[in-house]
Amino acid sequence: MNLGDKIKKYYKEAELYNSHGLLAEALEKYKSIEGLVKATPNIRNRQGILKQIALKIDLASKKFQKLDGPKTTLEATEDAQSLMKEMFSFDDPEAKGSSALGGAIALAKFGQYDKAIEELNRLLEYDKLRFEAAKNILWCWVQQNYTDYAVSLYQKWRKSKLFPPAEAEAIQSYFNGLIDKAGADHEIDELESQRTVEPDSEIDDDEILDISAIRFILPRGPKEGERIELEISFQSGKYIRMIISRREKDLIASINPGDLLKEIVFYSPVAIFSGEGYVSSKNEIDAGPKKGDYSLEIKIIKIVS
Repeated sequence: MNLGDKIKKYYKEAELYNSHGLLAEALEKYKSIEGLVKATPNIRNRQGILKQIALKIDLASKKFQKLDGPKTTLEATEDAQSLMKEMFSFDDPEAKGSSALGGAIALAKFGQYDKAIEELNRLLEYDKLRFEAAKNILWCWVQQNYTDYAVSLYQKWRKSKLFPPAEAEAIQSYFNGLIDKAGADHEIDELESQRTVEPDSEIDDDEILDISAIRFILPRGPKEGERIELEISFQSGKYIRMIISRREKDLIASINPGDLLKEIVFYSPVAIFSGEGYVSSKNEIDAGPKKGDYSLEIKIIKIVS
């Protein structure tokens, strides 16, 4: 590992430690970087790096001093230390994105499931990382009691033949183990011939107010992470339907059937509330004045507040 790679590795470690409040470990890594840079006079942008690291050390030190009492020392628990070691063991210079896999797994183990899933979904595009990324995505959903959605997602992977036969069999075995441990009654077998599982809703139709519009974050595509608002064109109980103009190509590409939207804001004439929804369909309209536009249907599965 050359000097530049070592500095980048230490910096990633320090930032992760810092983000989880493991300040003693973060300071140690920042100071290791500082020592490496000071010992290398011909390093590019040396003064700029030293200035940045000095600022990081100063901020972490101040935070540490505020949290550290006269008889206490802020240290990582044994579980946290073990987890960090596990994370950085994934750093393979031959596999692009491998350190990101370790970081995502660390986030998941710390209970930051949404951030972990976001990172893991990006890693599905890498052949060498897809198997581990997929297993951890399923684990994250099951840990949050979204077993139905995990089954639906797994079925989509199987039907699209995302994995070679050996990996598909291994994931099926792993997923069956997760489901058994969770006490769910699904049996994952011969999924190609089964209908994709749609998550059950926690609410009855008569509990849903009339909804005029919704706002949510796009889960993928050209507009990934962007918060958009759509007007409701039709509602039947927990099912709401919207029309997306054919001109909104990026928006159309950024949401697909099977997506679980966890932060939806619902606008009603009498209230504003939030919840979660499942994208049950997205179809191109083939007749009438809206021909060429898209009909998007979302099933409301939970009301949070």
